[in-house]
Amino acid sequence: MEDGSSLAILGASQALTEAAALGSAHGVDCPITDICSVNPESLGSGSEQPAQFRYLDISSINQGVIDWSVTRVCSRVDAPSRAQRVVRPGDVLLSTVRPGLKAHGIIRTPVDLPLVASTGFAVLRPHQESDSAYLFHQLFGNAVASQLRAREVGSNYPAVNEQDVEALRLYAPPAIQREHIGAFLDHMDEAIQQSNAVIVKLKQIRIGLLHDLLTRGIDENGDVRDPGTKPEHFDHTPLGRLPKQWTVLLVEEAGQVRLGRQRSPAHEAGSHIRPYLRVANVFDGYIDYTDVLSMNFDPAEQKIYGLEPDDILLNEGQSLELVGRSAVYRGDPGAFCFQNTLIRFRCNSRSVPDYCQAVFHHWLHTGRFTRVAKQTTSVAHLGADRFAKMPFPLPPIQEQERIVQGIRACDDTIRAEEDGAKKLRNLRAGLSKDLLSGRVTLPLDMTMP
Repeated sequence: MEDGSSLAILGASQALTEAAALGSAHGVDCPITDICSVNPESLGSGSEQPAQFRYLDISSINQGVIDWSVTRVCSRVDAPSRAQRVVRPGDVLLSTVRPGLKAHGIIRTPVDLPLVASTGFAVLRPHQESDSAYLFHQLFGNAVASQLRAREVGSNYPAVNEQDVEALRLYAPPAIQREHIGAFLDHMDEAIQQSNAVIVKLKQIRIGLLHDLLTRGIDENGDVRDPGTKPEHFDHTPLGRLPKQWTVLLVEEAGQVRLGRQRSPAHEAGSHIRPYLRVANVFDGYIDYTDVLSMNFDPAEQKIYGLEPDDILLNEGQSLELVGRSAVYRGDPGAFCFQNTLIRFRCNSRSVPDYCQAVFHHWLHTGRFTRVAKQTTSVAHLGADRFAKMPFPLPPIQEQERIVQGIRACDDTIRAEEDGAKKLRNLRAGLSKDLLSGRVTLPLDMTMP
């Protein structure tokens, strides 16, 4: 799918190359107060006394993004005591409480009511309106972050005060450069947001595609069957309406189901120590090998609990909404064993591993595993026996392969978009560091594509 992200990446790459070639910008290191005022207005200090206002606190902002849905409307009577900072369009908010989390924000346009922020923010009001975006982006740079970190007081609830904020120093090129840098970084952020939106949309499409492929399949012509126009091609089954060519059987009839070996102090030492996978290693669609434990598996146990390529591992014990989370093992034969917090499913000749994994993934996200699991005091258990007896939709082997190909095509598109978005984020990070430190100059005729 083509979107603005590829063009944005190309433009950002060109900008980075040209900017680096031009060398250092002409600017000065100056106090932040040369560019803005700090906390210029407090509620009740001026003649304007709003009857109601929208209140912004730290929880409303995450890494520069304001979630207006969690803000609330207050009056002077019911407002929190921390509601003191008057905020106007163009103001920049610096989080003075746990500033390392960078819950900084910017008010770009007027909203429905007057705005008041918590005293957990320092309100920065630029002397020139054109400096608003530049000032906002500076708050996320290493220079400001290191200065704030050096001034933090308190270990559990680190914070800085107004005097600390006023003591901050920034790199400041000429005003026209500051405006251009701010606008350029805004455009890059917008391109990243658009790319992320495309990825979200593609993942939503994948959910619908998965449902269609696992209930309607793909016929010999490569078309998804339509029960509306050709109901005669479908039968009613325990799993609902499915294509006539399909079989509904039990999970254990589509492959071998086995629970892993229980961990025990008796297995912590021995002459056959082997790495094993546990629930902490198996995520939705991938296996994390960064934290793998070991215990003793004798040769006979290695034959029983050793993993083979295309084995599917499912979380047996997990929180209720994550029980049944699964991934396909792609490693070497016998390189790992598995613990009893996991269930292994090994396909037989009637089933294709990636098709089965797609079914299990679908069951996780549609709540079928949740309905089967049994909740204990703190952990839900899928249960190998319950899992083995779940009805399973099984198309002919050739159709399973066609379904897998359809899913892979969608996944490849998503992966390409994610790779593009990652490249764009990396380019933006490098360009921002260079521009905000004065290492390079952005040509004034440079714009985002």
